[in-house]
Amino acid sequence: MKQRPDGDIEIDEKFWKEDFHIPTCQKCNGILKPDVVFFGDNVPKERADKAMEVARECDAFLALGSSLMTMSAFRLVRAAHEAGASTAIVNVGKTRADDFVSLKINARLGEILPRMLNIGSLSIPALR
Repeated sequence: MKQRPDGDIEIDEKFWKEDFHIPTCQKCNGILKPDVVFFGDNVPKERADKAMEVARECDAFLALGSSLMTMSAFRLVRAAHEAGASTAIVNVGKTRADDFVSLKINARLGEILPRMLNIGSLSIPALR
């Protein structure tokens, strides 16, 4: 497997055919997956609406580890920016919002976040 500059992994087709097994529910035989939205899936409407509301009302918006190539992620950064929030991105490589964010840090999250948290320059509020 090869890692791309944006952190994504190019997975060999052989892996999907031979080694990767999707777990299924023993009751309904449906696919078991975590409570996350995978690339290509839709964010549940209620969750998307709440995220947009918070983005429009925030003072600052920090996008972490995303190229923002999905519209669901990009529109949140754009909405925060248009509402007057300070916007920033930490990501390796180009992102869809590079042209308008106030700050872009081209770094790996695992390297930069511990340093930011240790010096106390980043606090993360709880979402209510």
